[in-house]
Amino acid sequence: MSTQIFKPKIMDTRWRNEYENQLIKMWEEEGLFKFSYNPHNPTLIIDTPPPYISGKPHVGQVAHYVQIDMIARAYRMLGYNVLVPFYADRNGLPVEIFVERMYGINPHEVAETIDGREKFLELCKKHLDEVEKEFINIWRRLGCIFEYWHEGTDSEEYRKITQSTFIEMWKKGYIYEAERPVIWCPRCKTSLAEAEIEYKNEMAELYYINFQLSDGGNLTIATTRPELLGACLAIAYNPTDNRYKYLKNKKAIVPIYNYIIDIVEHKSVDPSFGTGLMMICSYGDQSDVRIIRELGLKPRLIIKEDGSLNDGVNILVDLKVIEARRYIVEILKNKGFLVKIDKIDRNVPVCWRCGTPIEFIHTHEFFLKQLDYKDVLKEITKNAKFLPEEHKKKLLDWIDSITMDWPISKTRYYATEIPVWRCKSCGSILVPNEKRYYRPWKELPPW
Repeated sequence: MSTQIFKPKIMDTRWRNEYENQLIKMWEEEGLFKFSYNPHNPTLIIDTPPPYISGKPHVGQVAHYVQIDMIARAYRMLGYNVLVPFYADRNGLPVEIFVERMYGINPHEVAETIDGREKFLELCKKHLDEVEKEFINIWRRLGCIFEYWHEGTDSEEYRKITQSTFIEMWKKGYIYEAERPVIWCPRCKTSLAEAEIEYKNEMAELYYINFQLSDGGNLTIATTRPELLGACLAIAYNPTDNRYKYLKNKKAIVPIYNYIIDIVEHKSVDPSFGTGLMMICSYGDQSDVRIIRELGLKPRLIIKEDGSLNDGVNILVDLKVIEARRYIVEILKNKGFLVKIDKIDRNVPVCWRCGTPIEFIHTHEFFLKQLDYKDVLKEITKNAKFLPEEHKKKLLDWIDSITMDWPISKTRYYATEIPVWRCKSCGSILVPNEKRYYRPWKELPPW
């Protein structure tokens, strides 16, 4: 019986890089990356969150997508129709920040004219195109068999779909416009969603400050934000804290600013933090936003969009937060209101992209309703199948953590525009009907 001898097509004993390019070209010609559907076979779709491509790919992303490719290949061999699309997330802050730093420009200034805004958008697109090309090259050189979708999140088709969704949700009442406190990045000068916040651990100062009672005597509060004294609206203690029961219905005088505020009970106060007395101001953190809303207090707004202060009485004017903190501490010390300063370890909320500590300010934004649907979302989640099961709890915990409706408008430029116009006569919001891509900053109203 004769023995068949197989001869390798490649005789080299060492791998040569040019073979990779030959193989990639051959795979493309054979349509290896294209999704092929057979109605007689089961279908698996692997759609991961598209990577943001403002910077070069790193080894963590490579490892992640190689694992996805392994799963896709296994299911193909098991007879599944497998669709694994790859497309890029190209909207938002990261690319704008890159272009700002690379070219030394301020987008808020250049975007004051249509030509300037278009030039800025071109620079953003140019950078994204270059980085996306590198991403695709790496996936192909790794042998990944994703189907490349060229229509990323900045394509006209994608933005048309996004705007059509906005229009539909606006008409159904799921989106509304309002002025309310939002999470704000002073550096990026835009509102942020809760999911766009990260936390940075740091050592901070805890300042103990004396307040006089309006009927005599004094009390001591502890705060990390003394610069917000001019925005103080009340002092609160926990109703279970017997140390401060005598303060019920009393009033205090804000040091330096000399106006009178109420002393109130509130269950959110932590008796073990500082002195157990909390300064409620507009706004130090998310709990201030919630308590002020619950108590119906009128905010005193002293932080501006650029992160500087204007307390209205020329004590803290045009000083950035850190500068204002140092300045007010010196005044408190000189006037005898500062009791002591402790060091504490705390998590500081920062902007997810530039790392700037966030503030809470009032702005006009478009909001997507979330709070009204938390229970509905939790019920849907409980009835859904998760693999592995523990990821269900992650989603439920995230839903429970939502404390505000989602601000979906941004004071930025490389993103999908909100498709609305405002009537100059009556101020009404006008929303178009036709499903296409709108750019209100350069187009006339479609009526």
